[in-house]
Amino acid sequence: MNNHKHSSITLVMIFVMSTLLIGYTPPVAQGASVVITDAVQLVDGGSVNERMASMTSDSEGNIHVVWTRNTQHLYYTMLNPRAQTVIDVTQISNGGGHRAWHPDIAIDSEDRIHVIWTNKASQHEILYTLLDPSLDDQDGTSADDGVISIIEDTEVVRRQQNRDWPAIAVDSQDNAHLVWEDSFDRHDKYFQQPQIYYKFLEIDEASRTAITAIDSTLLTPIIGHKGHPDIAIDADDLVQIAWDDTRGGKVEIVAPIDTSGSMYSEWADMCVVVVGKGFVVCVGFRC
Repeated sequence: MNNHKHSSITLVMIFVMSTLLIGYTPPVAQGASVVITDAVQLVDGGSVNERMASMTSDSEGNIHVVWTRNTQHLYYTMLNPRAQTVIDVTQISNGGGHRAWHPDIAIDSEDRIHVIWTNKASQHEILYTLLDPSLDDQDGTSADDGVISIIEDTEVVRRQQNRDWPAIAVDSQDNAHLVWEDSFDRHDKYFQQPQIYYKFLEIDEASRTAITAIDSTLLTPIIGHKGHPDIAIDADDLVQIAWDDTRGGKVEIVAPIDTSGSMYSEWADMCVVVVGKGFVVCVGFRC
């Protein structure tokens, strides 16, 4: 009897609380209450095209931004927490022909700047550099790339096919973890659809080099279009990676193929794409 009464009271209380919640409207924040500063112009590009900015902040609240200029060279600037320029616009990609795209930036425990980007000047390559802004006098003028660069532009990967959309994260040991989208297909198994690759670099300060700890590793060995990866490192130094993926999606395949029996290899290719198996499973030219 007591248990029954307790249950009834509980149900009534839940019902009353739910009706109150239905009538509750959460407050809507006004723009002025969440925006601390007005928009700040980082650089006046004039006739040039400044784009693809990526940013991070350090342990003292300083702001670090990298971007491309006319999708050619890569530039960097540093601002203090009040958005005042500490290091003015500085080219950080080495001289020569460059087509810099999609930079990404991360900061380590010593407030050093790890930067990765794609160079599309010829065969697409992924490049990496490490900057130490504290090596500059930080008087509001441009820095010298040769002074603040601990590790000069380093080739992460360059080989057949194209690659893009790199992302970077730094672990508790200040080592760099990199991911990117890559159409490289060593065994011609994925029909040159872009896949996601990963690489791990250990930073050797003595030699001022990035040492490969884990070389380019394919993370998505399955047919389908993969792209736009991002990466994060958790408190246990586990690497978390996310990306776009068409596997399991509804994809229509429309192709003119002769069904008279003269195009065996073409049908075999279709069988692999559709069911993941060879021509032997296609009975009567049907997968």
